[in-house]
Amino acid sequence: MKTKMHLGVLTWVAALALGVACSGDAGPDPNGGGESSGGQRQDSVSGTVYYHERLALTPKASLIVELRDTSYADAPSQVIASQTIDNPGQVPIKFRLPYNPDLIDSRNRYSVSARIVESDGRLAFTNDTAYDVLTEGNPKRVDMLLVLVEPPPELLESADLSGDNWRTWQEVPADVIWANLIPNEPVALLRVAYYQSTLDNCARPGNQKLTLDGRDILVRLTLMQPPETPWAPPCRREVVELDTVLHVGASLTPGQPYRVVVNDVETTTFTIPEARLGHTVIAESLIQSADVVISESSPHEYSLRVVSGLSRGSGCSQFNGYEIRRAAPRELDVVVTHHEVADPSVVCTADFPIVETDVPLGNGFEPGREYTVTVNGDTSATFVAR
Repeated sequence: MKTKMHLGVLTWVAALALGVACSGDAGPDPNGGGESSGGQRQDSVSGTVYYHERLALTPKASLIVELRDTSYADAPSQVIASQTIDNPGQVPIKFRLPYNPDLIDSRNRYSVSARIVESDGRLAFTNDTAYDVLTEGNPKRVDMLLVLVEPPPELLESADLSGDNWRTWQEVPADVIWANLIPNEPVALLRVAYYQSTLDNCARPGNQKLTLDGRDILVRLTLMQPPETPWAPPCRREVVELDTVLHVGASLTPGQPYRVVVNDVETTTFTIPEARLGHTVIAESLIQSADVVISESSPHEYSLRVVSGLSRGSGCSQFNGYEIRRAAPRELDVVVTHHEVADPSVVCTADFPIVETDVPLGNGFEPGREYTVTVNGDTSATFVAR
C-alpha cells in the first residue's frame, strides 16, 4: 500500500513538470461560431479544469464537462451540451464544449460544471463553485477549480484514515509575523500580522482571542486548514500577509511595560506614554550596540541584548519597547522604539538616556544554521544556532 502511495505522489509531481503538454488539447480557437458538418449552427465554451491535490489521474479516468441552464433555483437544471474526455491526462486539462447557440436564451443563466470519474467508477473530483458563462456579461472561457470528492481507497488505507476523517478541517495556530499597538487611539488596539495560504480550499478564518493577564497580553490566533494527508495540496508554498485588529478591552497604565505573546511566542513589548509628555509619536531609537546571547540551558535560549539611546532627552522621551518581526526563515528584524514629544519646537533636556534591553528570540532555531538579526534596519548581529 505504501508503495502505491509514493508512486501516486511522484507521478503527480512528474505531471506538474509536464504541465499543459500532458493536458487534453482544447483544439482551435473556440470563440468564433460556425456550423457543424450536419449544417447545424455551433458555438463553444472552453477553458481548463485543475485541482491542487497531489494525485495523478489514471489512464482510464474520464472528464465530463456540461453546459447547463441554471436559471431556476427551484427546478432541475437543463443540460444544453455535454462532453466526455477519456484519458484526459493530468491537470490542467483543457476542454472545448460545443453547443447549439439556438438553445441559448439571453434572459437565462448558464453554468459550466465538471467532474472526473476514475477507472474504478469513483467520483474523484468535481466543482463546488458555479462557473457562469455566456449571458449576463459572463465569459465563454473559464478555469475551473475542482475539489476532491473521494481519494483512492488504497491511499486512505495506507494513511490509516477512515470514514470522513480526511475531510475534517483542523484548527491550527497562524504563522505570526509581527504585532504592535496602534498608537494615538482612544482605546488600546493591537494589530497582528500573520501568513495565510492563497491557494483555494487551503485556509479559512479560525478563532481570535485576547486576554489580559497582569501586564501580559495573550493572543490566540488560528486558521482552519485541511488535514495533513499524503495528497494534501502544498498550502504553505503560496502565502499572503494579512493582519487583524484586536481590542485590548482594558485601561492600560501609562509608563508600565506590557508584553504581547501571540500563539505562545513573544512578539512585542510597549508602554503607554505618560501624561507629562503630551502629544507624542513613536520613533525608532538610536542603537548603540546589539549582541546575541545564548544560554547554556537545554534547549538553548536565544536573546538579543540591545543598547539604545533616547535622542530627545529624558524631558521629551520615554522608552516604548521592542517588536520582533519574523518575515524570513533565517532572518529576524527587531525594532526598538520610544515615545517622544511630537512638537519639534518644544525645548527638551540635553541628556541622552541609555536603555539596555534584552529581547527574547526564543529557541526555535535549527542547529548549525546561521541566523541574522537586524535592529532598526541598520545594526546587525549573526549567530549560529547550537
